[in-house]
Amino acid sequence: MDPMIQVMFRRFLLFFIVVLILPGCRARKPELLVVSIEPARVTLVAVGDILMHQDVQKAAIQNGGFATLWAEVTPLFLSADLVFGNLETPIAPIIGQPGEPYLFNAPAELPEALKRSGFTILSTANNHAYDQGTRGLLETQTRLEVAGLVSIGSGRDQRQAMTPRILERNGIRIAFLAWTDLFNRHLNREGQGPWVNGMDEELASEAVRAARSQADAVVVSVHWGKEDRHAPTLRQRAVASRLFAAGADLILGHHPHVLQPFEVSELGGRRAAVAYSLGNFISNQDRLYDAEQMPLVQGDERDGAAFTATFIRMSPNRVVLEKIGYTPLWTENNWPEVSAGKTGQREIRVVRLDVPTRQTQPWSQRRERIREVIGRNFENPSP
Repeated sequence: MDPMIQVMFRRFLLFFIVVLILPGCRARKPELLVVSIEPARVTLVAVGDILMHQDVQKAAIQNGGFATLWAEVTPLFLSADLVFGNLETPIAPIIGQPGEPYLFNAPAELPEALKRSGFTILSTANNHAYDQGTRGLLETQTRLEVAGLVSIGSGRDQRQAMTPRILERNGIRIAFLAWTDLFNRHLNREGQGPWVNGMDEELASEAVRAARSQADAVVVSVHWGKEDRHAPTLRQRAVASRLFAAGADLILGHHPHVLQPFEVSELGGRRAAVAYSLGNFISNQDRLYDAEQMPLVQGDERDGAAFTATFIRMSPNRVVLEKIGYTPLWTENNWPEVSAGKTGQREIRVVRLDVPTRQTQPWSQRRERIREVIGRNFENPSP
C-alpha cells in the first residue's frame, strides 16, 4: 500500500476510535448533594403520683414485682428520652417504719423497677417526703442514686435541693427543679441537714432564672392544689405565671390525685405549658368504684395521663417547646372481687385507654372523661 495512504488510514482509524470513546470520557457535571438535617429533639413523658399504698405493694408481691403493675405503659416510657414521675413515698426499709395509712414507705425493690421501666427523673418534693423523718429522706436519696435515678426537690442540704439537675439528650440540655406547696411533716432546718424545697415564689423564681442561664430549657415540678379538685386554684395560676415569667418552659403539677387541665401560653415568642395536675399514676384510691353502678366522677382518682412534651432545637442558641399531648391511662383494681371473697389475688395495674382493645364502653367513657378534664385541644401521641 502506498505509504501516504497508510498514514491517512491510520489517522482516520485514530479519529474513529476517539469519536467512539470520547462521549464516555466526558467529565460529568458535578451533582448537587442535598443533605436534609433533622433538627434535634427531646421527648419527655411525665406521669403523676406514684403512691405505694399497702395493697399496691401486695399486688406487686403477688404478680411478679412492681414493674408488672404498669407493664402496659412501659413501651411508651422506653420510647422517650426522659421519663418523669412524682415519687410520693420515702424508700427507707432499713431506717424507716413499715408503711401505714397516710404515712408511706416503700420497699427496696421499687427504685430498680422504676429504672428498668424507663423512669429517669423523680420529684421527691411533696407532702410525704418526710414520712420517715430526715434519715428516711437520706436513705431514699441514696437508694435512688444507686439505682441510677435522678431526684429533684430534696437533698442532703438546702443547697443540693435547690441546685437544678441538668440532663442532656441529643445535644439539648434540660434543667429540672421541684418544689412542694404542702408539708405533712415540715422538718427542714435551715443550714442544717436534709432539705425539701418548700414553695417560696421569690426563691423559686431566682432558681429558675439561674437554671435558664445554664440550660436550653427549664422544667419545674410543683406539688400543689386541692385534693380531688379538677380546677386549679388561684394560687396555682399565680405561681405558674411567676415561674413562666422567670423562664420556665414546662410546669408539671401533682397532688390533687385527679387530673386538671393542661394549658399552653405564648410568652414573647416562647411557648410555655403547664399540666396543673397529672393525677395518680398508680394507687389504691377509688378502689370501690364500679363502672356499672357509679357515675364517672366517682372513679376520677383512677384516671391518669402520660403527658408528652417535645423540645426542638430551632437554632444553635434556641430550643423551644414544640408540642404537648398525652396518652390516657386508667388504674384497674379488683378490690370488689377480693372483698366479695371471689379471689385472693390482689390485682392493681395501670392500662392504656388508647389501644384498639379498649375502644368500647366503659373504656371509651373513661377516655372521654379524661379528655373533658384535660382539654380537647391536645393530641394523643402514639409511642
